[in-house]
Amino acid sequence: MDRISELPDFTIHHIMSYLSAKEVAQTSVLSHNWYNFYVSFPIFDFHEPYKWFVGDLANKNPERFCKNETIRFRKRLHRFTEFVDDFLVRFSNLKLCMQKFRLLIGLLDVEASSILDKWIGLAIKNEVKELDLNVQTDKNAMYPLPWIIFSAASVNALKLEGCKLGQIPETIRLYSLKSLILKKVFIKEEIVQKLTNQCPLLEDFSLDYFWGLSHISIVQPHKLKLCSIVEPVDELKSVKVAAPSLQQLVIIGGVRRSIVIDVAECSNLKVLKLKAVNLIDQEFHRLMSKFSVLEDLEVTLCALLEQIMISSDRLKKLRISYCIKLKEIEIDTPNLLSLHYWNHPILTSKVNVPCPWKLYFINAVDELGNKVDPDVQWFLNMKRFLGASNQIKLLSINVKSNRDSFNLEEFRNSLSSLPCEVEKLWLLLDAPPSSFAALLDGLLGIGYSREFCVLINHEVHHNFIEWLYKEMTNRDNNCCNSRNIKCWRHYLKDFKIRGFHFPPSIDSPSLKKPLDVNAVMDLWPKLPNGILQCRLDWCFPESLE
Repeated sequence: MDRISELPDFTIHHIMSYLSAKEVAQTSVLSHNWYNFYVSFPIFDFHEPYKWFVGDLANKNPERFCKNETIRFRKRLHRFTEFVDDFLVRFSNLKLCMQKFRLLIGLLDVEASSILDKWIGLAIKNEVKELDLNVQTDKNAMYPLPWIIFSAASVNALKLEGCKLGQIPETIRLYSLKSLILKKVFIKEEIVQKLTNQCPLLEDFSLDYFWGLSHISIVQPHKLKLCSIVEPVDELKSVKVAAPSLQQLVIIGGVRRSIVIDVAECSNLKVLKLKAVNLIDQEFHRLMSKFSVLEDLEVTLCALLEQIMISSDRLKKLRISYCIKLKEIEIDTPNLLSLHYWNHPILTSKVNVPCPWKLYFINAVDELGNKVDPDVQWFLNMKRFLGASNQIKLLSINVKSNRDSFNLEEFRNSLSSLPCEVEKLWLLLDAPPSSFAALLDGLLGIGYSREFCVLINHEVHHNFIEWLYKEMTNRDNNCCNSRNIKCWRHYLKDFKIRGFHFPPSIDSPSLKKPLDVNAVMDLWPKLPNGILQCRLDWCFPESLE
């Protein structure tokens, strides 16, 4: 007996909302009752059906079709539009409220645009709450939004992709709108101002990969909490956000652009993420001084920054990545819970960060952005950086060297302390075999760990793994007996391979589990890309004599 169908319609529809579009369609053949549930289901998701109808052309831009592909696409698109049209018209005749309308479609001509206008009108007529429209087309033939969409008083979430917002009504009636996401759109400055000012409930606003703007001004929105401005295609010159209610701001610019940022009036900002924003030191520090309640800060690819100074007792998360000109950091954050540093090693003049650190060291780069082979100073900077904390949770070192540039003897003469202990040590080494010994001595001279992982994603890494195994198992302890601080060979008690992990991208279920040590040894010459896990047991003296 079918007891489920005796439940109220809204309960059945809630259960169906967790199913895929295909599974929802399959329920229609169960019984007459289930067919009625199906046709009255208020969630319309036409992403999957579009791919069923269009097939191999679904992920290709229609503007790049050859002649035969264009003919095939028109036929498939016609069948898809008939399918969608039948659904929407049938539902509209029921005079029910629509919960969600999500559509993926490719356009070739004006006829397709007119059918889109009709569907949007039907959705708004049925008081749709979530409207998600993804139009796959060329930049020069974007879908012009009909004005009716700006009077959709029932819509609380609006997502538009591949659309042109060239002109809009003088008055916007999106009275229920809380989330507005615009991606791959053409939009004008005055439209941004209208949308953010005339939507009284707007809390989340996102612009991603857009055209038509040189200036963005978002001033005194009513309830805005989240704002994201990502990858402008045109020359965006300035961003001004004056929103006391704003809690999270994400700005991702372009590496070759300089954007003037004015967000000083966002005094309650808790999360700030800056990527590819060319701020100089003074601008960055002036910006930081405005945010007294900031809790989460991410600074990535800010190519002009040379010094980062942060002092805050509210900051809890800090991430600094790929700031190629960075020379010094000064951080006083006594309540920080998470620190991620992904960059070349630099000076740490003052650091008060009691939480565990995660460090990802990479090559320094020159003024042209080219990687510089690691030298003695690079290793010494890394050792000083590690010495600023006794809680290194992860030390990941990605070293690329094209020549034998590291002077091991000079490095050893510069050492005045034993290597720092870290919880986990990860290594990715891309160097000629003649550099293996010197680079490994340098790396293990600055830090050591019981958990040692070597990443493999290139043939040269297999060569290093083979060399490493021989070096670890047949180490010579008579190399530097006369030195006060000896090399790692004198302190290593035992070396074991624990297993091999395949990368998450591998789909085979049989390769999801890590290989044990016996399987690793059997497959040694044929190991694919992945992570070799090793166990190192050490015996360091408590102090130097």
